[in-house]
Amino acid sequence: MEYIYKRKYSEEFLEIVSDIIDHPKFQELRDIDHHGNGLYAHSVAVGYNSYLIAKKLGLDYVSVARGALLHDFFFQDWRDNEKDGRGFDRIRQMHGFSHPKTALKNARKYFNINDKEADMIVKHMFPLTITPPRHRESWVVTAVDKGVAIKEMVCEHTPRKLYYKLRFQD
Repeated sequence: MEYIYKRKYSEEFLEIVSDIIDHPKFQELRDIDHHGNGLYAHSVAVGYNSYLIAKKLGLDYVSVARGALLHDFFFQDWRDNEKDGRGFDRIRQMHGFSHPKTALKNARKYFNINDKEADMIVKHMFPLTITPPRHRESWVVTAVDKGVAIKEMVCEHTPRKLYYKLRFQD
């Protein structure tokens, strides 16, 4: 197993998710930008932080670690997608609405996931996706995903980073 952040994550977490992290399709997430960070790093951060919270709350932390890790298991940069259609068809195709279903489809294709994990994946964009999470574990993933995304966006848009982007653009 190769882990860049081996000291950062607990051995228990890594044992629970090693089949996912080591999978070649999951490794492809390293090449996809997400909130100024890689989608791989985002997914692992959501997975680990969700795992820690679920464990403290006495929830099913094994399912949380796995479901949270797979919540954004899609392979295209959302900014590159051209959407066809108008009105509600166009809205349904937008990344925020469509990627949870794509992530669930991919997760089922490559891994054995249980009902809780599926709920975490498909409902992590609530309230954008209207149907609320069914399990307490899904609520944890939903909240942590938003927190990690906000942190990533704030860090990406600091004055120093914006300065370097503007100054050293191609």
